[in-house]
Amino acid sequence: MHTTNRSVAQGNIINIAPPKFGELVSISAGLLWTRLTIPSKLDHINIYLIKDKGGWFAIDSGPSSDANREIWEEIVQKLPEPKKLTGLLVTHCHPDHIGLSGWIQQHFQVPVYASENEISKARRDEFSRLSSDHEKDDFFYRTLGVSNTEIPELKKYARVMDNLYGLLPEKVKIIEKGESIIIGENDWDIWSGSGHSVEHICLKNDKLGIFISGDQVLPGITPHVGTDIISLNDNPIKNWLESLTDLKSWVNPDYLVLPAHERIFFNAIARVDEILEHHHNLLRTLIRKLDQWLTTDELLSFVGWGAVKGFGRCLALEETFAHLIFLVNSGEVKIQKNESSDAIEFRSILVEK
Repeated sequence: MHTTNRSVAQGNIINIAPPKFGELVSISAGLLWTRLTIPSKLDHINIYLIKDKGGWFAIDSGPSSDANREIWEEIVQKLPEPKKLTGLLVTHCHPDHIGLSGWIQQHFQVPVYASENEISKARRDEFSRLSSDHEKDDFFYRTLGVSNTEIPELKKYARVMDNLYGLLPEKVKIIEKGESIIIGENDWDIWSGSGHSVEHICLKNDKLGIFISGDQVLPGITPHVGTDIISLNDNPIKNWLESLTDLKSWVNPDYLVLPAHERIFFNAIARVDEILEHHHNLLRTLIRKLDQWLTTDELLSFVGWGAVKGFGRCLALEETFAHLIFLVNSGEVKIQKNESSDAIEFRSILVEK
C-alpha cells in the first residue's frame, strides 16, 4: 500500500477516536469498532462487529498470532450481551483479513463467509507457501530485472507475511456480488471487485447509510495492486480501474465508510476519484520514461520507489510490473526479453513514430 499525495479523508474524518487494540468503540447502535495488531509499519487492522440475532457478526479476522488470539478472547468477553460471535465475513484472502479465520471458526464455532474466488486463491496460496520449490520466485525476480545477488534477500522479504496465515476455514459459505446477507434485522448488500485481490467483498446498508469497504477504499493510502508469480498472466490494474469505476455507481457518497485500515470517513466516491487519479498519473509517468528499453527494476526510481527497501521493495516491484503489463495490453508499450539476463524490458511504442 502506498501513500497518495492528498486524501479526501482529511476533510471528511468522523470525530471518533480509533480504538486501541481490543478496545470496543461504538460507532452507532449495534455497530462496534475494534483493532487487531499487524507486525508491520501499518500496525493495525480495523475489525467491525454488527449486532446479530444471538450475538455479534464480525468483519475480517486479523492476522494469525498468539497476541491476536488473546485479543479475540478479550473482545468476546467485552461484547454487550449476548457475548457471542455468530459469524465471520472475510473480505479477501490477504493474511490480515483471513489469517485467523480457521481458528475463529473452530474456537467460536461460527460459520465463515467469503467469495468463491477469494477462498480458492487462499488455498492456492497456501499450497505455494508449503511448497519447498522456490525456483519460480527466482525466475520472477529475474523477469523484473533484479540482480542475481539481490534475489535471495528479496525472496526472504517476500515471505515475511507467510507466518501471518493460520489455518484456513474448513467450510465456507460462498457469497456473491448482487446478493445480500442478513445480519440482525438488516439486509447488507454485497459488492465485489478485483485488482487488490481477486474478488474482494464490500458491504453496504442503505437503511443505516453504512459502507464497509475493506481494503477497496482506504482514506489515506492506496491498496497494493501488483502482479506476483502466482498471477503472472493477469492484468490486475485493468481489473482494479474497472472495479473502482463500477463501485462509484454502487455506493452513496453520503454513507459512512468503514475501511480496514486508518480512520472511518465520509464520501467514498471522492476518495475513489483520488485513487484513480493516482494510478493514471503513475501510468503517464511510466509512458514518459519509456523512451528506451528498461526493466521493471530500472523504472522504480522514476515512480518514486527507488529507495524503498525490504518487503516494501517487493511490493513496489510487483506494482510497477503490473502497471507495465497494463500498458502492454493497452498497446502503448512494447515488450522484449533480454536473452542474456532473462529480464523483460519495456519501451513506449511512440519511440518508433
